[in-house]
Amino acid sequence: MTETLECRERAMLRGIPVGVGQTALCDGCGRTLRPNDRVEILVDVEGTVIDFATTRGPCCARGELPSETTRDCWLVSGRLATSHDHKMRSELVLSGASVIGRTD
Repeated sequence: MTETLECRERAMLRGIPVGVGQTALCDGCGRTLRPNDRVEILVDVEGTVIDFATTRGPCCARGELPSETTRDCWLVSGRLATSHDHKMRSELVLSGASVIGRTD
């Protein structure tokens, strides 16, 4: 694994913000996701920029990248956890994440 990939993976494990406040929505079914819910997130990767493309709750999780996926992306699984940003505003972060698939 290259140094850039290792840095990205470490960033996933540190708790990247998923949403402001104490809830987020599943992009598949619209279900409200709360702290401690398991999620699967499709992450667009371009250079050193990491951007969440889709957040799926347990009911819509697929467990793998579709075989026809061509863009550089990662599929990450983890749990939602509460945190605070640098201004002490409440936010949800991805916690205990692991990369379960990638195209780069």
